Amino acid sequence: MIQTRSPRRKSSAVRQGNLHPAWERVRRYLPLVISVILILLSIYVRYVTRAMTNSDMEAHILPWYAKLQKHGPLLGLGKDFYNYTPPYLYLLALATLTSSMIAPITSVKLIAMLFDIYAAFMIYKIVRLQRPQGYVPVLASALFFTGPTMLANSAVWGQADSIYTAFLLTCLYFLLVDRPLPAVVFFSIALAFKPQGIFFVPLLLVMMLWGKIHWYQLLVVPVVYAICMAPSVAFGRTWQEVFTLYTSQTDSGKALTHNAATVYVFFPRSAYSWLLWPAVLVAVVIFLIWVYYTWRTTRRRDVPAIILLALICVTLVPFFLPNMRERYYYPADTISLILAFVAPGLWYVPILFQILSMLSYSMFLWAAPQTYLQAATLIALFTLILLFRQQVSLGEPVKASTPEQARSKAAAMRRA
Repeated sequence: MIQTRSPRRKSSAVRQGNLHPAWERVRRYLPLVISVILILLSIYVRYVTRAMTNSDMEAHILPWYAKLQKHGPLLGLGKDFYNYTPPYLYLLALATLTSSMIAPITSVKLIAMLFDIYAAFMIYKIVRLQRPQGYVPVLASALFFTGPTMLANSAVWGQADSIYTAFLLTCLYFLLVDRPLPAVVFFSIALAFKPQGIFFVPLLLVMMLWGKIHWYQLLVVPVVYAICMAPSVAFGRTWQEVFTLYTSQTDSGKALTHNAATVYVFFPRSAYSWLLWPAVLVAVVIFLIWVYYTWRTTRRRDVPAIILLALICVTLVPFFLPNMRERYYYPADTISLILAFVAPGLWYVPILFQILSMLSYSMFLWAAPQTYLQAATLIALFTLILLFRQQVSLGEPVKASTPEQARSKAAAMRRA
């Protein structure tokens, strides 16, 4: 059963008010001290890995950087040499303006780090909804900033998964504070950066069925997407190109899984030709079944419950969708950390995600054997089962909150 933080039984010394003031200060500031140490460690790792490169960087990002320099940061946006959506190229174009001071590869990694900071801030905001007192939300942010997969993704690999994840976290935050329109807007921005924004679609459907999102608010999605693409179109790309970029990304690679810990790890590569679209259809059916079950059975709709549902979404979708890559559990890595802080009984969940993601990353970064990916897939399946078991508890009757709890929650919401 998912459990929120409950006060620990106090010792006799505490009950009698005899807790030493020095120990009280240590206990209060310890999360802050640990956070500072973790952040300094993360900065050090990011510094020493700033020049590390890889085949992805050499084959895609750095050539795009060079072409933006050649054509100019604005006119280059109108060319068709890139297969990411334009919003990321806007950031890359800005990075080229620092070429006289910062090496291209370092500039690319700085983009990712800036969004690591943004994502860390949103983690702080979300955890603070449930833990409004003390420095625990700061510790949650610091752990994210120093997480193994987060460092591997942005500092070592130079990938941009923290960008769309940061916007998904912003969407989640606004869902938690009952502001659906900003939530949909930030979901749309996430989708404009990366197609992996669709990982949140089942959660948004559940929220719509609960009446927390009105169907017409979802009409904002194509509008925001078009606004994000407009600068590129203004400099030469066509609307058809920018609206079909995700199709070209889907067709690249021709594999059911690209080192991602999914059910398709156990299928031969040759199965892509006949299994791709049936697999997509089956996956969509699974997602709709989950949406219906969640809508009909979930009674708890507090902060930990919605975060749990968000985590199930960003785990379930990449596990069953074909054509996934090893980095696509990045939102799950992030939200699982948040869940551990709002429901400490699930402290082990982010550890499981870190292990399975690092096993997947090792396939590309260190040419690990296939058995690593198979092990990661089994861990992903095991973790999904654990999360589903937790979701079942959300169907239990909601306990009435005490007046003190209600006042505390209201105060936290106002501070947020």
